Amino acid sequence: MDNQPILETIDPEVADRLAARRQEIEQGSYARPGIVAALALGSVPIALAALSTDLYGQSGIDATVKGVLDFALALEIFEDEFYKAVLGTSANAASNAAFATVRTAAAGVPGAVNTLMQIEKHEAAHRATLLATGATNVFGLNENSFDFTGGRGTGTGPFARATTSLAFLLQVAQGAEDTGVRAYKGQAGNLMGNKAVLEAALRIHSVEARHAARIRRMRRLAAGAGATVRYSGAVRGGGADAAGATDTGDTSAVQAQVTATFNLIYGAGPSNTTTFPSESNVVQAGVDVSTLPSASFGANAPTEAFDEALGRADVVAIVQPFFIPMIS
Repeated sequence: MDNQPILETIDPEVADRLAARRQEIEQGSYARPGIVAALALGSVPIALAALSTDLYGQSGIDATVKGVLDFALALEIFEDEFYKAVLGTSANAASNAAFATVRTAAAGVPGAVNTLMQIEKHEAAHRATLLATGATNVFGLNENSFDFTGGRGTGTGPFARATTSLAFLLQVAQGAEDTGVRAYKGQAGNLMGNKAVLEAALRIHSVEARHAARIRRMRRLAAGAGATVRYSGAVRGGGADAAGATDTGDTSAVQAQVTATFNLIYGAGPSNTTTFPSESNVVQAGVDVSTLPSASFGANAPTEAFDEALGRADVVAIVQPFFIPMIS
């Protein structure tokens, strides 16, 4: 990929039409809410993608890119609805009620509620951005489409304790954010031919990574934080240990299910549905970075320095228990 600024790669006639359409919208011309939200984010690639969709429909987005956008939108809807339920702002009253206990606990931690509110706003903005860029809610997801206990609609899945334990809720939130980070990276190669969409996706990817780092900080500052909780924004090693998820206080059977999910998030997955490595990987571009001579990095730096990717099939395996409709 060359290093030309994105504006210089656009045909001048097309650029003029995009600029004119933006001016029309700014002067009050009707545009879909998702287009307006994308323009308000102030990001050039997101604005270009949104305006291109507005002017030319989805004809400029091939089937592969469209599939990535649609799947990314499903994940963003899930995350957005999760945080809304935690905050008690979901349109699903039952979801709001389920998180009442943990919501009270979060209110007692300085800054916790404000942080969760800000993250939810970001997730809502990501939804709007993806819709404006050309994504479609192909699975028909709404506030009633999720079971945040991981029980596919039973309400009694292995993650039910997230509704009553703030420490466990933050562990689950960290896992959700890290799944998003790895999922976006895993699809980057499929977006290489569409610079505007690629840059929009990578911007969302970076925000998701910051969410994960912030949640780690919240976990560290929480009362009674265990020794396995990470003290930085990095992922250290692979498997459940990378999430400090070795002990949730549940029965052994439930614990086994929770551990299996976190192993999927931070490992390559027992289903071997992807060739991507686990987060314990130390080989980058064919080089074992753990063997490089350096006096500055410690033993954990090689795994902390890189986020590994996840393939779509592994992401589905991770999140399907939380989705009531089947996704693929």
